[in-house]
Amino acid sequence: MAGLDDVLATLGVGLSLGLGLAVIGSLASATGCGDDCVEVALDCDPLYEPTFANVHENTLVESCAVGSTCHTADARRGGLDLETADAAYAGLVDDGRVVAGDPSCSLLAQRIASEGDDVMPPGAPLADAERCAILQWIDAGAPR
Repeated sequence: MAGLDDVLATLGVGLSLGLGLAVIGSLASATGCGDDCVEVALDCDPLYEPTFANVHENTLVESCAVGSTCHTADARRGGLDLETADAAYAGLVDDGRVVAGDPSCSLLAQRIASEGDDVMPPGAPLADAERCAILQWIDAGAPR
Protein backbone atom coordinates (compact mmCIF):
# COMPACT_ATOMS: atom_id res chain seq x y z
CA MET A 1 0.00 0.00 0.00
CA ALA A 2 1.39 3.39 -1.00
CA GLY A 3 2.20 5.87 1.75
CA LEU A 4 1.38 9.56 1.72
CA ASP A 5 4.90 10.40 0.48
CA ASP A 6 4.48 8.03 -2.50
CA VAL A 7 1.07 9.42 -3.43
CA LEU A 8 2.28 13.01 -3.19
CA ALA A 9 5.43 12.19 -5.18
CA THR A 10 3.28 10.62 -7.92
CA LEU A 11 1.24 13.81 -8.03
CA GLY A 12 4.40 15.89 -8.07
CA VAL A 13 3.57 17.53 -4.76
CA GLY A 14 5.98 17.78 -1.83
CA LEU A 15 4.94 16.59 1.62
CA SER A 16 4.70 20.09 3.12
CA LEU A 17 2.53 21.36 0.25
CA GLY A 18 0.41 18.23 0.38
CA LEU A 19 -0.16 18.59 4.10
CA GLY A 20 -0.91 22.29 3.65
CA LEU A 21 -3.53 21.47 1.03
CA ALA A 22 -5.01 18.82 3.32
CA VAL A 23 -5.26 21.32 6.16
CA ILE A 24 -6.89 23.92 3.91
CA GLY A 25 -9.35 21.32 2.67
CA SER A 26 -10.18 20.28 6.22
CA LEU A 27 -10.70 23.89 7.30
CA ALA A 28 -12.92 24.57 4.32
CA SER A 29 -15.12 21.60 5.07
CA ALA A 30 -15.19 22.35 8.80
CA THR A 31 -16.34 25.93 8.28
CA GLY A 32 -18.81 25.07 5.55
CA CYS A 33 -22.23 24.21 6.79
CA GLY A 34 -23.43 21.86 4.10
CA ASP A 35 -26.99 20.66 4.56
CA ASP A 36 -27.45 22.29 7.95
CA CYS A 37 -27.98 25.79 6.59
CA VAL A 38 -31.36 27.49 6.67
CA GLU A 39 -32.61 30.45 4.72
CA VAL A 40 -32.76 33.59 6.83
CA ALA A 41 -34.19 36.99 5.98
CA LEU A 42 -31.94 39.86 6.98
CA ASP A 43 -34.03 42.62 5.41
CA CYS A 44 -36.13 43.00 8.53
CA ASP A 45 -36.66 45.57 11.26
CA PRO A 46 -34.94 44.56 14.51
CA LEU A 47 -36.66 45.12 17.84
CA TYR A 48 -33.51 46.79 19.15
CA GLU A 49 -30.03 47.68 17.93
CA PRO A 50 -28.45 44.31 17.02
CA THR A 51 -25.50 44.27 19.43
CA PHE A 52 -24.48 41.37 21.64
CA ALA A 53 -25.25 43.37 24.78
CA ASN A 54 -28.80 43.99 23.54
CA VAL A 55 -29.31 40.44 22.28
CA HIS A 56 -28.14 39.08 25.62
CA GLU A 57 -30.01 41.48 27.89
CA ASN A 58 -33.26 41.79 25.93
CA THR A 59 -33.70 38.28 24.56
CA LEU A 60 -31.34 35.60 25.84
CA VAL A 61 -31.72 36.38 29.54
CA GLU A 62 -35.47 36.96 29.38
CA SER A 63 -36.49 34.17 27.00
CA CYS A 64 -33.80 31.54 27.42
CA ALA A 65 -32.19 31.84 30.85
CA VAL A 66 -33.76 33.54 33.86
CA GLY A 67 -37.18 33.91 32.24
CA SER A 68 -37.36 30.23 31.26
CA THR A 69 -34.80 28.59 33.59
CA CYS A 70 -33.54 26.36 30.74
CA HIS A 71 -30.13 27.90 30.08
CA THR A 72 -29.12 29.19 33.51
CA ALA A 73 -25.82 28.48 35.22
CA ASP A 74 -27.57 25.75 37.22
CA ALA A 75 -29.71 24.13 34.50
CA ARG A 76 -27.36 24.43 31.47
CA ARG A 77 -29.71 22.53 29.14
CA GLY A 78 -27.77 21.30 26.15
CA GLY A 79 -24.61 22.39 27.97
CA LEU A 80 -25.49 26.04 27.36
CA ASP A 81 -25.47 28.77 30.02
CA LEU A 82 -26.92 32.07 28.80
CA GLU A 83 -27.32 33.72 32.19
CA THR A 84 -24.23 35.97 32.08
CA ALA A 85 -22.87 37.78 29.05
CA ASP A 86 -19.48 36.05 29.32
CA ALA A 87 -20.98 32.57 29.58
CA ALA A 88 -23.46 33.30 26.79
CA TYR A 89 -20.83 34.57 24.36
CA ALA A 90 -18.54 31.64 25.11
CA GLY A 91 -21.35 29.12 24.72
CA LEU A 92 -22.64 30.64 21.51
CA VAL A 93 -19.68 32.01 19.58
CA ASP A 94 -16.62 30.34 21.08
CA ASP A 95 -18.31 26.92 21.13
CA GLY A 96 -19.54 27.23 17.52
CA ARG A 97 -23.30 27.55 18.01
CA VAL A 98 -22.99 30.87 16.18
CA VAL A 99 -20.99 31.11 12.97
CA ALA A 100 -19.89 34.76 12.96
CA GLY A 101 -21.00 36.45 9.75
CA ASP A 102 -23.15 33.48 8.67
CA PRO A 103 -26.55 33.30 10.36
CA SER A 104 -27.85 30.74 7.87
CA CYS A 105 -25.33 28.19 9.17
CA SER A 106 -25.56 29.12 12.84
CA LEU A 107 -27.28 26.65 15.16
CA LEU A 108 -28.77 29.53 17.15
CA ALA A 109 -30.42 30.93 14.01
CA GLN A 110 -31.66 27.49 13.01
CA ARG A 111 -33.25 26.88 16.41
CA ILE A 112 -34.97 30.28 16.68
CA ALA A 113 -36.24 30.00 13.08
CA SER A 114 -37.48 26.42 13.38
CA GLU A 115 -41.17 25.69 13.19
CA GLY A 116 -40.83 22.15 14.53
CA ASP A 117 -40.36 20.58 17.92
CA ASP A 118 -36.81 21.92 18.17
CA VAL A 119 -37.82 25.60 18.08
CA MET A 120 -36.22 27.74 20.75
CA PRO A 121 -37.52 28.93 23.06
CA PRO A 122 -39.97 26.03 23.31
CA GLY A 123 -43.65 26.88 23.47
CA ALA A 124 -43.17 30.60 22.86
CA PRO A 125 -41.20 31.41 19.71
CA LEU A 126 -39.51 34.79 19.53
CA ALA A 127 -41.22 37.68 17.78
CA ASP A 128 -40.01 38.38 14.24
CA ALA A 129 -38.37 41.66 15.28
CA GLU A 130 -36.51 39.92 18.11
CA ARG A 131 -35.32 37.14 15.79
CA CYS A 132 -34.28 39.84 13.32
CA ALA A 133 -31.98 41.49 15.88
CA ILE A 134 -30.23 38.18 16.59
CA LEU A 135 -29.79 37.37 12.90
CA GLN A 136 -28.43 40.83 12.12
CA TRP A 137 -25.97 40.59 15.06
CA ILE A 138 -24.69 37.26 13.72
CA ASP A 139 -24.52 38.62 10.16
CA ALA A 140 -22.45 41.60 11.39
CA GLY A 141 -19.81 39.13 12.59
CA ALA A 142 -21.23 38.43 16.08
CA PRO A 143 -18.99 41.00 17.78
CA ARG A 144 -18.71 40.96 21.56
